Amino acid sequence: MKKRKALLVAFLLVWVGGHSSVRGEVISDRVAAVVNSDVILESDIKKAKQPLMRSFMSLPLGVIRPGTWPTDQEILEELVVIHLLEQDANKKGMKIDDKILDASIDSIKKRNNLTQDQFVLHLVASGVGYPEYRKLMKRQLTLNRLIAAEVAQKVPLSEEDAQEYFKKYKDNIDERHKQLLESLTPARPQEQQQKPEIPKDMDIYVGGKVRLRQITLKPPQGAKKQDLAKVMDQARTIYQEASTGGDFAQLAKKYSKDPMASSGGDLGMLNYKDMVPDLQKLVQRFKEGDVVPPMPSRDGVIILYLAEGKNRTKKTVPIPVAERNRMEKQLKEAYEKRNAEQTKKAQSEARAAEEETEIEDPKGKTEKSTGILTPAEEKEYKKVRRKVLELVKTERIQARMKDWIEELKKNSIIEVKL
Repeated sequence: MKKRKALLVAFLLVWVGGHSSVRGEVISDRVAAVVNSDVILESDIKKAKQPLMRSFMSLPLGVIRPGTWPTDQEILEELVVIHLLEQDANKKGMKIDDKILDASIDSIKKRNNLTQDQFVLHLVASGVGYPEYRKLMKRQLTLNRLIAAEVAQKVPLSEEDAQEYFKKYKDNIDERHKQLLESLTPARPQEQQQKPEIPKDMDIYVGGKVRLRQITLKPPQGAKKQDLAKVMDQARTIYQEASTGGDFAQLAKKYSKDPMASSGGDLGMLNYKDMVPDLQKLVQRFKEGDVVPPMPSRDGVIILYLAEGKNRTKKTVPIPVAERNRMEKQLKEAYEKRNAEQTKKAQSEARAAEEETEIEDPKGKTEKSTGILTPAEEKEYKKVRRKVLELVKTERIQARMKDWIEELKKNSIIEVKL
């Protein structure tokens, strides 16, 4: 046992506080509603109102009034609908492959010009851990696929439909299309809600015993700076896999380069009081099942896993001022990069959305004379045809979505408590 602890202490040199497991304030957990067998808590409503979480509610549900920040009652109704859709997706066996999920997250980081570390920090400051973020993202992708199958693909649209619409609204197509784009743009929160705050307190666990597992990665002898960077990149990949359900013991056997690798990196049960101060400060920030982010060591990089904890005491303590300042600085830098890309991103997405609405009729022709429009009207129609198609399809999708949700509600047991 002493040999294992000595090995661990030898590897452990620094702990990066920006990755600490922090908790925000405790919020109410009264039951707000029950949807069939699913329970919605009052804390779910509060969390769903946070700016970051609103990005996971950007579904065409028709619940939130366009251009407005949602009320608690609207969010509750929205959560009810989301649970209904999740249940329907489960019944239909709809699943998102992890490769698709990883690609989607990588795309988000790239668009916002964030490194993995900055991205995780942004999530922590918003009260969402990386594993939870992945679950939310998977839900979002699943529901988008479900809506596409049950709504978008079941909305008929022909050239005749588009020309009839143009004839009815030809004098204000541009204005109606402008209103449509505005309604599809998510509302921004009040200024004080726009940036999440670094929590002031965190939970720690002291005393008792802990069982740790360890993965050690080492660069080759005579390694150069770029070799060390590659080792850290590999460590981040392993950490991500371990944090999202990977078997840490198997990962240790596969990747670790220390004597404990064959036992899955098992360091055995360690008494808190016998640990050196640096190790005490480290393990007290993590609960059972947590993976400690990669840390530089004398010989390379280590990743720790808190496999088991016994007789530990949970306490809430202030986050050190220096650490909060460092985290706030990192978060500020991340926001500055993100905001610099915001306008460019919005314009790009708007153009992409418009291009996707270019729909052909069943015969494969994008334009044909139907006798609905006069020659003069056809000339004007060609100029705005794309906008007309987008308007018609969106209105029909919204109508279909409303009918589908009402059908799901009729076939469900919903009990609202608030």
